[in-house]
Amino acid sequence: MNFDQAIKYLKSFVSYEDIVEYKYNEDFFDLRRYERFLKAYGLRYRDLKCVHVAGSKGKGTTSSLVAGYLGAAGKKVGLFTSPYIVDATESFVVGSGGKMRQISKKDFVGRVEKVREFLDEWVDQDKGRYVTYFEILFALVMEYFLEVGVDFAVIEVGLGGRLDATNVVRPVVTCLTTVEKEHTEVLGETYREILGEKLGIVKAYNEQKQVPLVIAPQRARVLSELVGRKFEVPVCYVEGDVGDNYAVVREILMVMVDRDEIDEFDEELFGKVYEKLEVLGRFQVRDGVGFDIAHTVESAKVLNAKLKSEFSGREFVFLISMMKGKDVSGFLKKLFSGLEVGKVVFTSSHDIRGRMGAELAKIYGGGRGVEVVVEEDFGKAFVRAKKGLKKDQVLVVTGSHFLVGKILKTL
Repeated sequence: MNFDQAIKYLKSFVSYEDIVEYKYNEDFFDLRRYERFLKAYGLRYRDLKCVHVAGSKGKGTTSSLVAGYLGAAGKKVGLFTSPYIVDATESFVVGSGGKMRQISKKDFVGRVEKVREFLDEWVDQDKGRYVTYFEILFALVMEYFLEVGVDFAVIEVGLGGRLDATNVVRPVVTCLTTVEKEHTEVLGETYREILGEKLGIVKAYNEQKQVPLVIAPQRARVLSELVGRKFEVPVCYVEGDVGDNYAVVREILMVMVDRDEIDEFDEELFGKVYEKLEVLGRFQVRDGVGFDIAHTVESAKVLNAKLKSEFSGREFVFLISMMKGKDVSGFLKKLFSGLEVGKVVFTSSHDIRGRMGAELAKIYGGGRGVEVVVEEDFGKAFVRAKKGLKKDQVLVVTGSHFLVGKILKTL
């Protein structure tokens, strides 16, 4: 089995990221069944000391920054983020002393072969259900972290929180990053419903063991819902601007000090880690092209501010793809606000969940002096976006992690 064959095998199981409509309930996302699988596979997953991160925006950056600091401070740390951008090895990251490394493809394949042997024989007591692609992947991640002996595992929630496969972990601290209306067809239409799912990671095992919750700065509407909730755990509300990952991670680490999980918090070291942090697909420049997986209104606002700061006075060319269920109009409005936009190329990057480029162009409607191009083949779209690019123009690829990942693979 080679790497591509290993991925193909894993994808032979149900993968909800490739399905548009599905039932989001305990029948299909059954953590009790998943735990039966983990125990049958022999994983002591509850032995992992975890930092568990949920939210809509900033999960990946927050998780990466926590892991980066812990590693720089001398701890052996594992980092699980999803979805991956280029390939699945990004979800298996371990490091210490400031160096974080992905699992090798050879090691990854070996682990898939091992779990395949088990799955070929294993039959759950509920024969009508089976493990999913994401559940198997996360099981392999936990197995990897346990085998290499991490001191801490920083775990980013996949979807929601309450029914997410990652919710089997036993965290020492949990975090809720910025919450937006996203995946409303699954998590619910209101902030109350969405928060109900994301706050499902909160853990209060008993009066003596209550896992602290760190809540990032939120919009007023979200904050009003949070303040009205009764929590059975200590809650730390972080003050500051929405999207302030520095303050959020600082609070997480301070909580870990208070709980005697780490000895101290080194502000100077944290500042160095923060300055050097680079997260794949998050405002990243490669071969002169900007890449950012922004796909919500709030993340478009943040990207807009970064573009103004980093490329003041420059004109922009955008290559954009977006998924179904996203606020396309709101995203584009925030992204383009106050920028000199010369050309926008719309494309499609996912056969099942992606919107067609023509649909995106229709929603946009065009802007004064803006050239609008539709090319459904993302590879050809990238070529057309680069064609005729002037010296003072900046090309930015954004709107979907699928698009960013596929273009990065070609470089």
